[in-house]
Amino acid sequence: MNLSRRTFVRTFLFNAAWMTGLGRMHRLPLLGELSPSPDGNQGILNVRPEDYKTLQEVGGSVRLGFNPIRSNHQPDGTLHPILINRLEDDSLIVLSAECPHASCAVRTFSKSSNTHSCPCHSSRFRLDGSRISGPSPFGLDRLDSEICPDGSLNVLVPRLKFSITSKVVDLGIFKRLQIDFAARRKVDYRVVFKAESNGEWQSVMFADSESGPLSNSVITGGGVFKSVYVEPPSDHGMFAVQIDSKEL
Repeated sequence: MNLSRRTFVRTFLFNAAWMTGLGRMHRLPLLGELSPSPDGNQGILNVRPEDYKTLQEVGGSVRLGFNPIRSNHQPDGTLHPILINRLEDDSLIVLSAECPHASCAVRTFSKSSNTHSCPCHSSRFRLDGSRISGPSPFGLDRLDSEICPDGSLNVLVPRLKFSITSKVVDLGIFKRLQIDFAARRKVDYRVVFKAESNGEWQSVMFADSESGPLSNSVITGGGVFKSVYVEPPSDHGMFAVQIDSKEL
């Protein structure tokens, strides 16, 4: 099943690439062949603006997140959502949805009030994130982003990066690749595979133990390292761990 381009982090910390052949697994030096991992703790989120109807018009706004939002308008975890807006000149801008006043999640842009509003203390912001009024001392942070050749949008998201390691597990009659990664609390992860570097990512089933059934498609983090086990669906290719993002 092909991955929906609107819900997944793509080409993100790509250091779990493998090829099979002659009955063995070999590590491939693919880090950097795709999008390189950014410096610091930022991760690359790739989305297709065309997948969001509201972004086709000036003033259109979507809010994407990784942790669910609690009733107090704070993320239930360490990752705040982001806002993607269509400006008057038809360009896109990406903003942090974290209000600078008390870190509540700011709502999407309202065309009726011509503002972003904070549901906690009523700070108000323009389409470009600049401050209008309220207790917030300044505007919303702007996130670095760029349009890719295929029309998708790459966004550098703070705190999105995570560590990942892998090793081959020899079970005698067959081998599996064990992937270990730091899984943030209440963030959903998938394992994906593609046979060629220019191919399409596809979700693959994985096991949660060395010899368990390949029956899982999503794993939810609990703030600790997780281990998943996969088998290559073809005789060559690469794996990656990707984070689910959701429209909030």
